[in-house]
Amino acid sequence: MSVIGIVLLGSVPFLFNGMNFDTASYLTGIEEVISKLLHPSEIMYQAPDFINRPIFPLVWDFFIYSSTILFSAFTIAVVLALIVALIIFLLPESWIRKIRVSLFMLDSFPDVLVAIAVQFFVIWFFQKTNFLLFQVVSINGAKTYTLPIICLVILPFMMCLRIILLTIGEEYSKQYVETARSIGLKKFRILWRHVLPNALVSVFHHTKTILWFMLSNLFIIEYIFNIKGIMYFMMLTKKPEIFTVCMLLMFVPMFLFFTAGRLITSKWEGESI
Repeated sequence: MSVIGIVLLGSVPFLFNGMNFDTASYLTGIEEVISKLLHPSEIMYQAPDFINRPIFPLVWDFFIYSSTILFSAFTIAVVLALIVALIIFLLPESWIRKIRVSLFMLDSFPDVLVAIAVQFFVIWFFQKTNFLLFQVVSINGAKTYTLPIICLVILPFMMCLRIILLTIGEEYSKQYVETARSIGLKKFRILWRHVLPNALVSVFHHTKTILWFMLSNLFIIEYIFNIKGIMYFMMLTKKPEIFTVCMLLMFVPMFLFFTAGRLITSKWEGESI
């Protein structure tokens, strides 16, 4: 159903004839996109030298570049959020409440503002010290990873941390925690051995939303840092069939990851699928 949805979305340009809807053209466009997807080696794009070339295997370079940035940032955000959440829950309750409020406020910062602020900081630091912390943009084919990953990590990290804190807080209100406390178990042992494993199942289901949020931010990151990634390639070509191929390349790995995760967490919870 998701693949069908991507095909229908990729065919939307055929739906419009000026300012009017053209249903017949849309249906023809869907048929054309599906036909080209069945023969991917024949899908062409116009290179900067105005020569038509097949998108494969070139599109793999764009896909790998974007995927490396996206999934590296996602992994760092989740792991870092888990570590920070464990530290926070060892603090006094009054501190935890203040941190939750702060995270809610910081979570509302625009993505573009964060990326530009980090870029300006690196440039300002270079001007003051003549030492370049990270490559600011991709130039002349040189690929930059560190700064885009940092910018892509910040907001998802805060989102994930807020979700983990909320989930762990809900687990702490359950009866088994009171039972563990009554038999003398230490706070960290309860958190690590009992609360966290139960909370991770719920956190996993929220990470799907976070990853899709990061995918939408990836377009902004690629534009700001002049990254020649999958989003750049889609905007460069602007063809329905190429848009559809690129979206499928990004969707399928995510689908497989979350399907595998759902199978694992369902078995973990003792559910049957």
